[in-house]
Amino acid sequence: MAPENKIDVFLKNPRLSLWKLTIPMMLGLFVNSIYILVDTYFVGSRLGDDGTYALSALGYVMPFYFIIMGITFGISGGITTLIAQFMGERNKQQCSLTSQNSIIIAILIAIINVLLAYFLGSTVIAYQGAEGKVLQLALDYFYVMAYGSIFLIFGIFLRGILIGEGESIVPMAALGTGTILNIILDPFFIDWLGIKGAAYATMVSHIAVIFIFVYFIFIKKITFSSLAFRKFHLRFDLWLKIFNLGIPSSISMFIMSLGLFIMNTILIDDAHVAGYNLANRIENFITLALISLSTSQVTIIGMFYGAKKYKLIKPMIRYTTIWAMAIGSIFSILCILFMDKIAPIFFPSNSTLDIIMKNNAIQSTVDYYKYMALSYPFVGLTMVSSRAMQAIGVAWPMMIITFTRVIILQCSLCYIFIALFDKDVSWAWMAISISCVIAGIIAFFMRVYYINKIIIYKE
Repeated sequence: MAPENKIDVFLKNPRLSLWKLTIPMMLGLFVNSIYILVDTYFVGSRLGDDGTYALSALGYVMPFYFIIMGITFGISGGITTLIAQFMGERNKQQCSLTSQNSIIIAILIAIINVLLAYFLGSTVIAYQGAEGKVLQLALDYFYVMAYGSIFLIFGIFLRGILIGEGESIVPMAALGTGTILNIILDPFFIDWLGIKGAAYATMVSHIAVIFIFVYFIFIKKITFSSLAFRKFHLRFDLWLKIFNLGIPSSISMFIMSLGLFIMNTILIDDAHVAGYNLANRIENFITLALISLSTSQVTIIGMFYGAKKYKLIKPMIRYTTIWAMAIGSIFSILCILFMDKIAPIFFPSNSTLDIIMKNNAIQSTVDYYKYMALSYPFVGLTMVSSRAMQAIGVAWPMMIITFTRVIILQCSLCYIFIALFDKDVSWAWMAISISCVIAGIIAFFMRVYYINKIIIYKE
């Protein structure tokens, strides 16, 4: 289908279009999330007695890695929003200039990422409390992932362009191919190179994803916009719009990464860090439906906004909200019923070195979900509310909500319970759950306020 015709379809049947975007995106992210869990599984199970220590090492690396991913995904979200709005206006020139300038931004982020990794990486990991064998494993994994994330950054930006144009099939195929390649390479690379092998397998998968994107964008020419740089102009006004939409999301993800960093320092115990790391990886996996739904919503609402179809925005938001909370409720039930059976899979079953650490890590993961599962409907509410505001050009509330949830509520309460009053780690998990519920309520009322304000003004 020609991109021009796709715009008309989205406007005529928004609910169907939403799911046509959401389902392929969800499948792509589902497959992509598998390789994260596969990495976790192979690192934990194929390194023998070092497996649990390696999982703890991953926990110390993830905050830095998530910061880079957060910045990239955040700015990519701004690109998606802006392109969707220009698509609604049917402005091919602005779409093309936005896409082209986004590639320049990707280059700058990649350079900054390498410099930060080189100069600050080891310090940040050691500061969290990693030492001895865990520290060495963490550094081995970190440097390969940091330098390999250059390819991840370009892949995320190209995906953001395609999603903004309402194209989700190609991203699904690209992520699926990269994931399958990663799964195939993981056991061989880990057996050969240890924990570094998991990072190298991931790097190769990111390179494969870029090749697929380049093929469809530059050879098959499936996009509405053109990424040919023959008519390229640096447009800092577009940079400003992208950053205005994307930086709040980037800061939000930075705050979440900072939260992981702070939590690692609060928890201290390697077993709890390993359990918390696994819990976050599984959580990223099970919430991908919410991520897909809220991201697809940005494309649809952005097109409505660009096409000046303001009366269609509120019904779409109500529709996505109902579905997001329903999906969150399903996650809650599944976590309560099955997490005690899922968590042990990712820890080494043959470890004789430190069976106590292994059991404590598993129990931490299971206990986390006993509390966290109750909050997933509110996680869904937060996601769709924040993204709805971003789609109409109001992105800063997302940052405020995230800061309130992670820093003011989650980290503060965890510090009080664990560090000051020496409570059991389950108090930390309870604090995280409470913070998510409160954030969902705040996000809902902020969304109602800003949507009403802007829609009334535009109408």
